[in-house]
Amino acid sequence: MNFRQIEAFRAVMICGTASRAAEMLRISQPAVSRHIAELEASARLTLFERSRGRLKVTAEGKAFFEEVTRAFTGIERLRFAAENIRSFVGARLRVVSMPALGHAFLPRVVGRFARQFPNSSVLLQVRSSEFVREEIAAGNYDLGFAADEINSAGVEVQPFASPDAVCLLPQGHRLAGYQTVRPVDFDNERFVTLANEDAARSRFDRIFAEAGVRPKIVSETQYSLTVCNLVRNGVGIALVNPFSLDGLDLTGMALVRFRPSAQFRSLLVRPPNAPQSRLADAFLGMAELERDRQAAGWL
Repeated sequence: MNFRQIEAFRAVMICGTASRAAEMLRISQPAVSRHIAELEASARLTLFERSRGRLKVTAEGKAFFEEVTRAFTGIERLRFAAENIRSFVGARLRVVSMPALGHAFLPRVVGRFARQFPNSSVLLQVRSSEFVREEIAAGNYDLGFAADEINSAGVEVQPFASPDAVCLLPQGHRLAGYQTVRPVDFDNERFVTLANEDAARSRFDRIFAEAGVRPKIVSETQYSLTVCNLVRNGVGIALVNPFSLDGLDLTGMALVRFRPSAQFRSLLVRPPNAPQSRLADAFLGMAELERDRQAAGWL
């Protein structure tokens, strides 16, 4: 038996006659009758009694129709499932990020994503870069954003953003009126910086060492957002990731360009050999647009 034969049988059961079934299927009545006869021969069942050109369903035909109905219900479910997959109904995207991108930047992206894909959801976890690497390697998340000091073994990485560090300082500070500050301006200056293991911290230290200057380090911390709040509370000045300033109240603080360039480099991290996902690709595309939009407004 084949699908066309079963489809003809179902149409006759629904419509009541072969002629109406033919109209429903947009084929000829003889074709319907032939499909029914072939189905009966193949199944070795008498599905209809023929009397004066009319078809009367048999007990076997009724029992067979119940199974056909179940089968077609399954097909309808598959069609519905395919439609849901196409429109991302019930889909969940799992994203894990380092704090510099996770506290304000990615929530903006999630907002845009939610408007475009209202039937899907996003799990956003904000943790350390090493946690990002471990969870992506384990396949627990679809997309990760981490600093460039992570070990890339076991994950797929590509550059995501590399903004130049900017100098954050209190509004009344002597350097606040400068258009650009340079390493020499930091000599013996109270300085808030990142922890030693941070790759950006290593770049700052190298730049200061090459210039022969020594800022007075008064506080070290793991996260850029904490650095910003230490500056807010008058602890010292700092070189910060512009992404960490997104959504931060900068009242009473000033931003000044720092040269030479010292970059905060972040990576997009994905599970190894992950299948292509239109949902993840759409989210990443929005993240790239938001990244470029924000970059245009930095110093």
